Amino acid sequence: MKRRSALPAHPAHWPLAARAILLLAVALACAATGLFLYVQPRSALRQAAENLRHDQQSRLLAALEKVAELPALRSQENLLDMQLLSAQEPLWSGDSHSVAGLLQLKLARRAQECGLEMESFKPLAPAQPATHAEIELSGEYAGLLRFVELVTAPPLPVQVESMELALHAARAGRQTLLMKVVLGAVLRDAEALAQP
Repeated sequence: MKRRSALPAHPAHWPLAARAILLLAVALACAATGLFLYVQPRSALRQAAENLRHDQQSRLLAALEKVAELPALRSQENLLDMQLLSAQEPLWSGDSHSVAGLLQLKLARRAQECGLEMESFKPLAPAQPATHAEIELSGEYAGLLRFVELVTAPPLPVQVESMELALHAARAGRQTLLMKVVLGAVLRDAEALAQP
């Protein structure tokens, strides 16, 4: 003899309370699955946002530390500029040939820093209290602008009296700019420096 189970095999034949419990369990399972599928991507997005916030916060702290160091670095730069100026001061008070040589060295170094090539350097007739020179530089326009900015800035600024720009064909068929500049550098003599 077959023993019958308490509930019929198909849920449609179950009593109303058992069917309601089954439907409630299925609805809760669907709701839990939907909630899981809804929360999981947002959890990943929230974690990514948290990582980004942490990264940005560490960058901000590093930037704030660097900004805090800027005044000390600027004062150190000014001090070093003043030391360089005082060390170069006696060199510029010599005769016109040594001053022209120093001017050529300064201009050649600045041209090299800017990626330019010094084509020529011609000292002009010495006139006290300044020495004049004519130079020709070739290179890119941005380098020429940077060169003018560097040589006219302290320490020992040079005055640009005239400037001509022309297109120049370089060796490899590239066209570069040729800049012809007349510069003036003020001579500092020992007597003028000794006066208050």
